[in-house]
This record gives sequence, C-alpha cells and structure tokens, in this order.
Amino acid sequence: MLIQACADTHFNMMHSEIENEEIVERYVRNQLAPEKRQAFEEHFFGCKECFEKLQTTEQFVAGVRDAADHGLLKDKSSTAFASGPGRGFMWAFAATTCTAVVLAATTGWMYLNQVHKLRGELNQTAAQLQAERRSYAELEQTTVAAEQAEANVPLVMLQASRAEEEPASVLLQPGAKRLVLWIEMGPSRYRDFRLEVFSPENHLVTSLDHLARGPYGALAASLPTSQLPTGDFRIKLTGQGPPPASLVGEYQLRIQRR
Repeated sequence: MLIQACADTHFNMMHSEIENEEIVERYVRNQLAPEKRQAFEEHFFGCKECFEKLQTTEQFVAGVRDAADHGLLKDKSSTAFASGPGRGFMWAFAATTCTAVVLAATTGWMYLNQVHKLRGELNQTAAQLQAERRSYAELEQTTVAAEQAEANVPLVMLQASRAEEEPASVLLQPGAKRLVLWIEMGPSRYRDFRLEVFSPENHLVTSLDHLARGPYGALAASLPTSQLPTGDFRIKLTGQGPPPASLVGEYQLRIQRR
C-alpha cells in the first residue's frame, strides 16, 4: 500500500491523508485549497511514490484530453472525468463510460507513450541536438539583441529533481555572458510559465515570466551569468496560465567557473 511506502512518521500521516481524501486526483483537477496544495507539493518532491503517482495520473488525464481533442470521445463524460467533482474519478470513469470511451482512453495512452519514446530517440540523434542549438540561438538573439554576438553560449538541460539527486552542473568559461537553460517537460495543462532562480540562501536571484514551450515541447530561458556566481541554485517552475497557478517542477543547478 502507498501508506507503507515511507517509514517516516510525517510521510505516514501525509499518505493516510492523501489516500483518504484523494489528494492526488484533486490536485490534478485543481480542487485543493491553497494550503493543502502547497503541503502536497512540498511532500511529493521528497517522496518518490507520490511523485510517480502524480505523474501517472497527469499522463492518464492528458491522454483522455488528447483523445477528446481529436474527436475520439463523442460524449461529455470525458470532460467531466478530467475536471468534474466526485470522489474516485478514475474508477468512476471506468464504471460509467461505454466501451468506445475506454478504447479512446487506451488510444490516448498509446499515443502518449509513443510521444515519449520518439522524444527519447530524438534526444540521442544529431538532428535533435542541431534543433536545440537553433532554438536557444534564436532565443539568445532575441534576449541580447542590444549586445554583441557571443559564440559558444553554454547550455544546460534540466530535469525535475528530488532532494537525493545530484544537481545538473555546468562549467562557465571566462567571458561567457549568458547561460541557456533547457527544460524538458511531460504533459501539462499550462501554456504560460514563470521561472524563478533562488540562491543557496533561498534569496530570489532572478525570474522570467511568460515562458512558453517551443516546437519540441521544451522550455528555453537565457540568464545573464553575472547573476550566477559559483554555487548551487534552486530553480522553481510555476504554471501561470490558464489559472489557477501551480508549481510544475523544481530543478537543481550547480554553477562552476574555470
């Protein structure tokens, strides 16, 4: 059982509340009060079980929504499933929808898995690397249009992390003026994002609003290296639109200088 996944007393209490009150499902449907949403976010970033369950639930809902967007769901039950009230919505969906809806949900899952597989393959090819270079080069040209052109702009790719994982690391060469952050993301209902960078002392260093996904589903942001001294930084990504706003991921970044 999920309650047994963590030995810590605080986690036991949290898991009991998460199961009894269906916190994961209500979180995905944006039905949690702000204080419970914040408490759950603080919990699942330190708990592998809840982190994986949240990802599974979000992927399931994304698959159903995608099937609905492509006209595979003919009735309104899919919309009610993704956002309507009620306990145990995943099980209620299976019990109350017809065979066509179940087949459509399965198609959504297969489509989602195929997208992940293709993205992983593309990341291993030279074509993907060239596309990423073009993307962050265009971003660099936009954000530093008033500055002199810069060659060999450093790039670091970030993945959602938990406390026990090593941070992503980048070595800044002398003369480097900007650092490009490339953030791969899974399914999300948000189209508009805010990025915040915090120092080791938890002070806000800089922030960027109105980030949007590029053609490959990733976010790219360019930061001035003058704001990033040597050390470890915490990067917080928040979905802003459509509201309500919600934490999407946290990333760890270690800056080193030659």
